[in-house]
Amino acid sequence: MKNELTRIPNHCRSRARVAARARTALHRPLVALLLLVLLGAAFGARGAELDCLVKPEVYVELSSAVDSVLEDILVETGDVVKRGQPLAQLEASVERARVKLARLQAKSDSDIQNRREQLRYAKRYLKRMAELLEQNSVSQYEKDKAETEVALAQIELNKAREKKRIAEVNLELAMTQLELRTLKSPIDGIVVDRYAEVGESVRDRSIMKLAQVDPLKVELIAPTEFFGLIEKGMQVEIYPEQPANQVFTATVTLVDQLIDPASGSFTVRMELPNPDDQLVGGVNCIAQFGFDAPVSGGAGLYGALPADTVTQ
Repeated sequence: MKNELTRIPNHCRSRARVAARARTALHRPLVALLLLVLLGAAFGARGAELDCLVKPEVYVELSSAVDSVLEDILVETGDVVKRGQPLAQLEASVERARVKLARLQAKSDSDIQNRREQLRYAKRYLKRMAELLEQNSVSQYEKDKAETEVALAQIELNKAREKKRIAEVNLELAMTQLELRTLKSPIDGIVVDRYAEVGESVRDRSIMKLAQVDPLKVELIAPTEFFGLIEKGMQVEIYPEQPANQVFTATVTLVDQLIDPASGSFTVRMELPNPDDQLVGGVNCIAQFGFDAPVSGGAGLYGALPADTVTQ
């Protein structure tokens, strides 16, 4: 009997080995898929992830409202600045002199005091003329003349007060013109770059570039499968390249309602608080959502298996 088995033709034994290999190949994808499922259950499945980019919320090209020459630059590239902080000083010798002159004129009360005394005298004179008229010591003409002097003195006093108010307004104007010579930061942020140096003209040019880093902006391009899953106000975990091994929370502020047919994607923007300046702009990141990654192209369980395996 043993001898008869050993006499099986070689081509028959080859066919048996091929059949065994085929059965092994059939079950291999199913085993791999089952292994992935078991590993996901053991270690906990993570939410859907997409590549993203952390960017400054606002860029500002700082320029001057007046034509002048840079007298001093008060910050360097990379400095952290606050809103209203002076950043650069323009040449302002003429404006400073105008402020001094306007301040002296605004503080002067001599003309008002002079006109006030004239009015007081005119009123006393009128009172005297009225008493003398009752005694028939002066004519009505003298009394009328005294009344006119009082009215004129009152007008002159009012004019002096108006001049003082004009002088105060001129002081405000001169101070405003002087303030234009000091360039201040319109945002809280950092100095990204400087374009001008001391002694150069600032006419029709930017002086420096600022970036707002609190909050930061996170942008990503999501594939079509994510449309309807990402909503405004959703909290998203952000894993930036720098600083490494840290996670931050961003809030979705904008979901593009139009899908680009060429790329099959849409844009998502998020706001990322950065009060302690831990984060920097211009770094890549990973956005992790609170939902499972959607299946693309309608592929289900059998989508991960070879086509010939499914047919069998």
